[in-house]
Parts: sequence; structure tokens; C-alpha cells
Amino acid sequence: MLDHVATGEGNANACEGTPFHTVTSSAVRTTWWYAWDKYIVPDVYTSMPRELAAIRNAVAMIDMSPLPKMEVCGPDAHRLIDRLMTRDMRGLEVNHVMYAPWCNDDGLIVGDGLVFRLADDRFMVSGETSHAWFAGQAGDLKVDIRNASDDYGILSLQGPNSLDLMQAATGLDWAGLKFSQIGRATIAGIDLFVARQGFTGERGFELWVPKDGAAAVWQHIYSVGQAYGATPAGEYAVDVARIEAGLILVSADYNGAGPDPRTARVEVVDDLQITPFEAGLERLVNLNSDFVGRDALEAAQASSQAKRRFVGLRYDPTDIVTAAARNSGYGTALSRVYWGSMRAFKDGKVVGRASSLAFSPTLRQAISFGFLPEKLSSPGSTIEVELKDDEGTIIGLVSATVVSLPFVEIRRSQS
Repeated sequence: MLDHVATGEGNANACEGTPFHTVTSSAVRTTWWYAWDKYIVPDVYTSMPRELAAIRNAVAMIDMSPLPKMEVCGPDAHRLIDRLMTRDMRGLEVNHVMYAPWCNDDGLIVGDGLVFRLADDRFMVSGETSHAWFAGQAGDLKVDIRNASDDYGILSLQGPNSLDLMQAATGLDWAGLKFSQIGRATIAGIDLFVARQGFTGERGFELWVPKDGAAAVWQHIYSVGQAYGATPAGEYAVDVARIEAGLILVSADYNGAGPDPRTARVEVVDDLQITPFEAGLERLVNLNSDFVGRDALEAAQASSQAKRRFVGLRYDPTDIVTAAARNSGYGTALSRVYWGSMRAFKDGKVVGRASSLAFSPTLRQAISFGFLPEKLSSPGSTIEVELKDDEGTIIGLVSATVVSLPFVEIRRSQS
């Protein structure tokens, strides 16, 4: 499962701080840190429920800097992007963003993420590391693919008050910037670009800040943001928020099928490779486009074989805690999001799996994602999940009910 570092400086020094580290580390009041690739970021500053509440009800400041970033430039950059993404990317205009998965020849997801078009011949892709995969597919295209992961700090402002905070912090009117559009700003004397995006389901902005100016931008935003309830939020709160919003995540919910090293410290299992259809991303697959994996996905769509669907699952949290207390040598479950796969059963037979199990303070329920056959994917269907404790040890079966996704209202595109 996911690595979280629950001790102080000894473990923290094993990883690098992000461009915001000097200011974020001074705000941490717990011993919980999150190891993400070569970086370390706060997992919990003060309290996960408090930080999640800021995301849902005010505005949270989130350090997303470790997110892999890949710059694709050159005369054929747009052709490569369109060749790889399952969506028709020909309509992606300058200063706009599209979310898309990219697949291998078998139609299995290599990664998914955001594609930013910053200029006619310049794109930024943020998502699971796929540099080797992109380079291997470029062929004779005139394109330069560069790892830009260390160039920027990403400050994500998420929550209903994010618009007011942005306008106060910049003196600009951001009301006209629609979801998935890009703007420019100068904050604390630092030029940066801003995208209406985020990974929480709430209205939000992602500030891509040149690394040398990151600390100054954070301090300015934090100072101005106190009037709007701005609260630093760690990765634990963000992880729960994205599950509540029904957002799938590589390594937590599936394994990428590409050759690049993973940025999350999880066991890579081929059985957890999935297609966009199995990931609930069929709306992002345009079979009229010519992209890598199209033929395999077209065949999968036409196949009569039983298909699995991406669903939400709800549990009685008391059942989970009781099972953990009785059967786990560690006695723990729901102390963080469980990154891994748990088998799902119906009438004693394995029918699928569950992932991203967490307790949702917003819903006061235990929730997870499920990958189930169509006949069991309707809301109200019941199954049993082979629960694992926080160390990955099986501790017994608990009942779960299928519910519609997302678990909460999605407000990210609201004006």
C-alpha cells in the first residue's frame, strides 16, 4: 500500500522537500508525512477531517508538486499527443486543458492525467510517469520530450472560497476562467500559470509556480487567504476527497501498463491493469480517433464477454472496525486510505475487487471503489469484500452495498 512516514526528521531526510517545503514543513503539527516518488510532503498538518472540511467548505492549500510533469515540444508535438490519448485531442486549443488516459496496444491504461496546451507547439502532461512510453511511441516525429517534474511547484487551491482567494491574491478577475482553461498571473513578483483544475471535485485552481519562487507565492496566498478560511491540507485529506468525488488513481486503483518506473511505492501486479472502460472512463474514449490501443478497445467494446464496471461501495464502518479489532494482529483498519486490491464475493464466488477503502468524514461512512460485473453494478446490489487491515493482512469478509458515483456533489466546473 501507500507509504506514509509516521516519524520525524530521520525518515523525512530520506526524501527531498518540494519547492514549498520550507513553508509547509513549519505548519505541520503531526508526525505524518507522505513519501511520493523522491519527494516528501505533509500527509496531515493538524487533522485530516479538519483539512477535508476546508476542501469542502472553505479553501485548502495543497502541495501537489511531486506530480510527474512532462513537457512535449516541437512541430509534431500535437500529432504525438493526438496519437497517444484516447480522446480526440485535435480540438485542444492553446490555454486549455484536457484530462485523458493513454493506453498500450492492448488497450490497457499506461497512465492518465492532464494535458495542458501552453502554446501551438508546447504541451505539459501531468500524470503517472510515462517518459519512456511517450519517447518509444514518437517514432520519426519532430518532437522533444523532457522531464519537467523538478521545474515547478504546484499549489492547488481547492474549495468554494478558492475564487475569492484568487481574486484577492492577484487583484484580477478570475470569474471568467472556465473549468479546464489556463490563465496567467503574477503573485509576489513571480510569473506563473494557473489552471481551473483539481483532484477533489470542488471548484479550484492549480498554480504552476517556478520552483525558485514557490515559497514566496505560498506565503502570499496563505496571508491573504486567512480572510477566506485558507487551511493547508495534506495528502490524506486529498486522497479521501478524490475518492468522495469518484476519481480513479493509478497505483491506488490500477497499475499502469507502461515501462516507466512507478512514482508510488506499491506492488506492481499485472492483474490490476485495466482498460478505460473498466475504469469508468468510457466517455473519454473516441473510437473514431486513431490512437494507440484503439483497435483493442474497439474489439473489447464489441466483445460478448462479461464486462466489469467501476462503481462505488458503502460499508458499515462499525463492521470494519470490529473485524479489525477481532481478527487483525495490528487491530487497525481505516486509519488511512487502503491502497491495494481486496477481493469481492457474491454467494461465495469471487466476482471482482475493491480498492481505495477509506472512512469519509463528509459522509460518515466507510467507502471504496469496486470493479464488478455488470449484473452486480446497479445501486443497491450487495456483495462481500475480503477486508484487509492497514498492513495488508486479510481479516475477514464485510458486507458492502453498491452506490452511484460520485459519492458527493461535483462542483469543480461551477462558476
